[in-house]
Amino acid sequence: MKKIARFVTHYAVIVSLIGTLIAMGGLYYSVQLYKNLRTDLQELLPTTARSVLDLNQVTARMASFQSIVVLFFSDQPTESKRFVEDLASELKSVPKETIYSVEYKISRELKFFNDRRSLYIDLEDLERIKKYIRDRIGYERELYNPLNIFGGNEIKEPRLDYTALKKKYESKVQGYDHFPNGYYATADEKIRAMVIYMPGNGLDVAQRMKAAIEKAVKHLGPQNYAGDLQVKYTGNVQNLLEESAALVEDLELSTVIVLVVVTIAMILFYRSFGGTLALIFSLFMGTFWTFGVAFFTVGYLNANTAFLASIVIGNGINFGTILLARYLEERRAQKDNATALEIAMSQTATSTLTAALAAGLSYGSLMLTGFRGFSQFGVIGLAGMILCWISAYTVLPAYLTIFERIGFMKKFKPSRGRISNAMAQFVAKFPKAIWVVSVLGVVASVCTFPLYKRGMIETDLTKLRDKRSMESGAGALYHYIDDIFKHSFSPMVILPKDRADTEKIAELLRKERAAQGANPLLTTVQTLSDFVPKDQKRKIQVLHEIRDLLPARLLQRLAPPEQHLVLELLNPKGLKPFLESDLPTLVLDRFKEKDGSFGKIVLMDKAIQQGSDDASLIAKFVAIGRDAADAVTPGTPVAGDLPITTDMLEAIHRDGPKATLVAFLAVVILVALLFHNFRTVGLILFALGLGVIWFAGLILGFHLKINFLNFIALPITFGIGVDYGVNIFARYKEEGSGNIINVIRQTGGAVLLCSFTTIVGYSSLLIAGNQAFVSFGRLAVLGEFTCAAAAVIALPAFLSFYEKRKSSSKSA
Repeated sequence: MKKIARFVTHYAVIVSLIGTLIAMGGLYYSVQLYKNLRTDLQELLPTTARSVLDLNQVTARMASFQSIVVLFFSDQPTESKRFVEDLASELKSVPKETIYSVEYKISRELKFFNDRRSLYIDLEDLERIKKYIRDRIGYERELYNPLNIFGGNEIKEPRLDYTALKKKYESKVQGYDHFPNGYYATADEKIRAMVIYMPGNGLDVAQRMKAAIEKAVKHLGPQNYAGDLQVKYTGNVQNLLEESAALVEDLELSTVIVLVVVTIAMILFYRSFGGTLALIFSLFMGTFWTFGVAFFTVGYLNANTAFLASIVIGNGINFGTILLARYLEERRAQKDNATALEIAMSQTATSTLTAALAAGLSYGSLMLTGFRGFSQFGVIGLAGMILCWISAYTVLPAYLTIFERIGFMKKFKPSRGRISNAMAQFVAKFPKAIWVVSVLGVVASVCTFPLYKRGMIETDLTKLRDKRSMESGAGALYHYIDDIFKHSFSPMVILPKDRADTEKIAELLRKERAAQGANPLLTTVQTLSDFVPKDQKRKIQVLHEIRDLLPARLLQRLAPPEQHLVLELLNPKGLKPFLESDLPTLVLDRFKEKDGSFGKIVLMDKAIQQGSDDASLIAKFVAIGRDAADAVTPGTPVAGDLPITTDMLEAIHRDGPKATLVAFLAVVILVALLFHNFRTVGLILFALGLGVIWFAGLILGFHLKINFLNFIALPITFGIGVDYGVNIFARYKEEGSGNIINVIRQTGGAVLLCSFTTIVGYSSLLIAGNQAFVSFGRLAVLGEFTCAAAAVIALPAFLSFYEKRKSSSKSA
């Protein structure tokens, strides 16, 4: 390291130029990387996950799969209807590549089916109706036959349970007959809806479609129709757009906050503007190098890796922080630049390299999982820690040397060290009390361990959404979809290759629905065949027979409900058979594939109920669909948002513990290899273990839920948490026994500054709108506090107490 220091000092300009040029390339590719931000949840799963494979197959085969729901609010229903009609007309002229289809009413479809409702009555019920009519005619003849007036025989009147019959068939259309005049609207028509289907999948397609909708809305001008007319958006595509926009906004804000706060903290701590500037420059170099490498190794960012910039900045600066603190300490001791760099680099290299590799390996442990949300995070995190360390030990010394040469580093104000001095005095004055409290903290934490259970995983998915969306955006508006449509709006799709399998799967699902009782989780099962009645020829024959039985004079004698029933049965359009191709376009489009074929798709809906966002219910619903599909043909695609969610949570259960264990073992092995002193290794790992036990106690004691994002905080706590013990006890080894208080005074401030910058990186996520980000920031900050407190206060207090007691024993 001394040779490297001399080389960097001698060739400072060349080293800084090379580092800067590479960083400029890294900056370019970093921008390209962030342009390719993919926020879909399937991007977090392994490409081999069933839900991802199934979604890819369904997306490749179906013409349209997702939609935006446009809501219209107005107390003037007539004017809002006129606006909806005009908007639909305008949107239908948009190319299919941007908007696949537009729905806002089903009046034509309802008329189509109402005209032919007799063909949807079961054949046995039609036969029963025909028999009743025949018997009724016979009854009427007997009743009005004058020869029977004095016969004395009672004529038995035939009966037909019209109410039961009506109820049976009304239940089949109850999801559609509540629309006023066939329009998608509430009963009072003050809230209307329009469903706009997206052609294909992906954020870019969604953005293009939303832009086209907003352009049409602006062109028409809602206020031109009604002064109170408001247009709002919800649905799964709008969810995607809002979550993506919120993510970008949160990233920008968190990065700015981290840079500003960290820079101010550095200037206040070092009291050296030149030193701080050199450190920030070197940090930028390492960060740009990291995301440049990520462009070529990963190629894009997902919802987990998107916020790594804040973490790399907050954590990656630690290595330069320790080096710069030691450098300034030597300069204040009147050492020249070259000598100060040699001492600083040689004395801190092992500890900072250990910290960098430990943090990097903790990130890297995530690479062993199949969960892309973890593995890609691991790749970028590992690269970030190594490259930031390299930058700290090449570019930082080079910039310090250049600043020295141009007179930017002439004044070295003495360090005040108020925080480190106060902390050293606190530990020296109350070592026993601190250690007793620390032990009690361990006992309390261990007592929470029996609380560990599978229920620690967050299953309420609304708590992982963007807060703003849930309060005022698509999430907050989604209940209007339920109010209007009365059923789940995002059905799960099963798409077999053979149409014969479609009916088999649907039949299994219907049996499962019947077995679930009065409040089934599975509510609706639909195939295209459901819209084309069976036995049409025989039904039409029975209907003709009914018509022949009923001359007009006899029809007049029937009770009004029965007359209405017969008139509906004898609608001329219901006396002609029809094929699937005759169905309305709106129906056909729901079951159409890109190759133009129809009929293989099975749609299944989940019940709308309280707690419907609970992942346990979602997992049960997905299992019902997969079991039915696999029972017919194993591997049949079952796609939708719900299978993605289920597989994601299952991946956390499967891969999370493995990543945590690997991270812990990697840190232990690394510390043992780099520090050959058994006592130093023991102290470092003991401090880490102490902090982790407290951390676990806080998680379990306060019932903090684990989700797909904040789980990352668990394995990386090992790598980042060991950083503080490494720097404290490496310096303690250098100073020798009996000097722990002096070590805190000399190194404690820099270590706390490292912890502070890392905490700032995590804390910047606490102000994010995305609640999953907030949960990650919360857990990561807790891990930082516990590990830093263990390394800088708790264990030094024990050493101070032990050394004082040992010294007193010797004196006695």
